[in-house]
Amino acid sequence: MEERRSLGRLAREPLYNTRAVVRMTGVPADTFRAWERRHGVPRPFRSTGNQRLYSDLDVGAIRWLRDRTDEGMTISNAVRRLRLEAPAVLDDVAIDESPAIPIDVADHGAALRQQLLDALTTFDGDRAERTVDEAIARYSVEAFCEQIVEPVMTEIGDRWSRGEISVAVEHFSTQLLTRRLAAIYRIVSQVEGRGTILAACPAGEEHDLGLMVMAIMLSRRGWQVIYLGANVPADDLISAVGRIDPDLICLSATNPGTVAEAVAVATSLQERRGDPLPIALGGPVITERMGILRDAGITPIVGSGTLAVERVLAALEEGEEYAQPPVD
Repeated sequence: MEERRSLGRLAREPLYNTRAVVRMTGVPADTFRAWERRHGVPRPFRSTGNQRLYSDLDVGAIRWLRDRTDEGMTISNAVRRLRLEAPAVLDDVAIDESPAIPIDVADHGAALRQQLLDALTTFDGDRAERTVDEAIARYSVEAFCEQIVEPVMTEIGDRWSRGEISVAVEHFSTQLLTRRLAAIYRIVSQVEGRGTILAACPAGEEHDLGLMVMAIMLSRRGWQVIYLGANVPADDLISAVGRIDPDLICLSATNPGTVAEAVAVATSLQERRGDPLPIALGGPVITERMGILRDAGITPIVGSGTLAVERVLAALEEGEEYAQPPVD
């Protein structure tokens, strides 16, 4: 974790020629030039004489990849992990400064989504894993979540509701993608950060994939997210709040019953505490219950992905009473 933060602090100013980088890292020039051609890292500056000049960030990335490959990791997997652990190395702008999804993912994303759907609906786990690997290697974490995971799971849910696929397919798909998102969350999670957010699903809510996406994106914004996951009993959730004292509770509910559980938890917490505690709730069924949620002291979060994260942070940082979609 500290290694990732150290990379993020390194300067981008082009300073070192190839010979200096070889001396500083012990990596042959042919090796890191091959990494540059095949994987886009390092990213040297080209002088007017077409000479490569490397920054401290480039040198740090080369050392990091050297250490991972020395440990036995393939260079492809090392670059994928670097993309997750230190996005500033591979992104032109750090994610905190530019959370928008790259506009060029749509065309290739459609093919990846279809490929992933085909694999999941035929229980082809190996093909699904390879498709996920390709998406992670190609796109930012945010783009992967918003352009691949969320649309695919929405389509899976729609097909299940129409009776076109079985519960087994839905469970298989959810488990595979949740497992991969959990691995990403473990990599990007913050030991400490701008503040603490407790993320949980109320009792009876088994679907936490959307909450996991939210936790990943909040972690990438520098927040420490304590992730409790699905189906957390009310007493346990209230006890955890008392011990952690978070800046915000982020809940997720996908049906009226678990929305009611969230309201009950919020009401109990507000009654026990002397000061109001910000509580946000997201999910596909909350639009019809805005008034009930507001009366319980809950900020309804409509939407998903980056948009939902922006609304969560707006409610937290700006003290908004009620986060809702903009009026056209």
